[in-house]
Amino acid sequence: MKEMKSLPLASAYAGCFLGAGFVSGQELWQFFGSFGNWGYVGFLVSAVLFVVFGILLLRITQITGMEELDQLIVPWDIPWMRKISGAITALFLLGVVIIMTAGVGAMLHQLLGLPTWIGDGFFVLLIVLMAMAGVSGMVNTFSVLVPVLVLATMLFAAGALWKFGTGNIFCLTNTNSNPLTPNWFIASITYVAYNILGAIGIITPLGKLIRRRGTVYAGIALGGSMLVGVAGSVLVSLAVCLPATEAELPMVALGSSLSPLLGKIYGILLLLGMFCNALASLVGLLFYLEQKKPSWQIHRKRLLMAAAILIWLGSLGGFGQLIGIIFPVFGYISILFLAGLIIRYAHCRHSEKTPETQG
Repeated sequence: MKEMKSLPLASAYAGCFLGAGFVSGQELWQFFGSFGNWGYVGFLVSAVLFVVFGILLLRITQITGMEELDQLIVPWDIPWMRKISGAITALFLLGVVIIMTAGVGAMLHQLLGLPTWIGDGFFVLLIVLMAMAGVSGMVNTFSVLVPVLVLATMLFAAGALWKFGTGNIFCLTNTNSNPLTPNWFIASITYVAYNILGAIGIITPLGKLIRRRGTVYAGIALGGSMLVGVAGSVLVSLAVCLPATEAELPMVALGSSLSPLLGKIYGILLLLGMFCNALASLVGLLFYLEQKKPSWQIHRKRLLMAAAILIWLGSLGGFGQLIGIIFPVFGYISILFLAGLIIRYAHCRHSEKTPETQG
């Protein structure tokens, strides 16, 4: 694949996070909206951290040429620690795909009455087929889908505000009941931590495709802006229509309350978001596994078939329940990995000797 520019990088970075939890409103409401007006502050903190850690990650890969995620997040040469961190990251990527698949099943059941296990099965088949194209297929797909998803979500939010008004945007109260995220600050930190953990395995393969330092800064900043546009639109829309937050897929419920057609349109947007996030996570998982055992590249189809079965079975656990448990738990674990990433970057800055990466 040829050198990556800022816009494809931005789309790829945003695509790492625009999944079922994000676009549906379920994840954003649990981690931010449920904390009342302080949730907006937590969201802004998270947005800044997304940009900072995205830049750190790609600059490390530029400076060192590292591609193995366990080496990135464990800056010390301790084999057992790297094995554990790699296994945790791989497990989380698998968990993200499972959650996205569960989201598809919940959406199709909510909109069409289709049994969740059937919807889950169709989606698993689709992402497995696309994952066979690898990193280049993921980037090309995101370059088309992500900008469309961002623009459409913002237009949808504008329609919701026109319908319900703006008076209740800053009148939120704290309704959080999840003991794993006791306050808005911990929720925002864990939110960033588990999302970056998932992004490491996805973004790392792109580092070798970026030649200029300026491309990293511009691409990640633009990707962060895309995330702010979507997340801000979702939070504000739900703030003015609180009954929708009780649904498994809040934004689909909000769209359906406007009109059945808009509910189906947002369902399509949600499907695009779930597809982006699931594809990115599955490609990242395959990349890591094939790094650790190159012979698996020959048996990629068998590996994908085994993963598909695990994903389908795991998705039957339910969408909202999976988000409320898996994401916070991995968030706490991932805080340690973020610290390791900072230490690794400090080491790289100290020993940087690659003037060709400057731009």
